[in-house]
Order: sequence, then structure tokens, then C-alpha cells
Amino acid sequence: MQQHWEYKTVPINVFNGHVHDDTMDEQLNAMGQEGWELSHVTPLELESKTTCILHHFRRPAERQRPAGFQPS
Repeated sequence: MQQHWEYKTVPINVFNGHVHDDTMDEQLNAMGQEGWELSHVTPLELESKTTCILHHFRRPAERQRPAGFQPS
């Protein structure tokens, strides 16, 4: 059976080249408690400076059948 995933992206802002570590740890730990797994991270830059870090998460999706689905 093929694994199905749901995805979520959480932006964390960077101020003057720094991230508030406590805030980031709290957010990432909360996501883990909800079953989300960090998949990858994407830095966003403006004028050669990182302004935001996108954290991409995934977790197994609860598979829902489309309305009217009839197994064969």
C-alpha cells in the first residue's frame, strides 16, 4: 500500500541575521508533538540576506475516500 502524506510549511523570520532560538525550538517541538516530521528547510533571501526560513513538514495522512467511492 502506498504511503500518503499531508504537508505543512512554517515560516520563521530572521531578524538582523538571527532567529530567536527559544521561539524556533518551541514551534518545532509543538509540530513534533502533533506528529509532524521536519522534511527540509528553505532559506528565503532578499538582497543576499536571509530574511525567513521555511520549515517543511510532513506526516502520514489519514486516508479519506472520496464521496461516492465504492471499493471494487
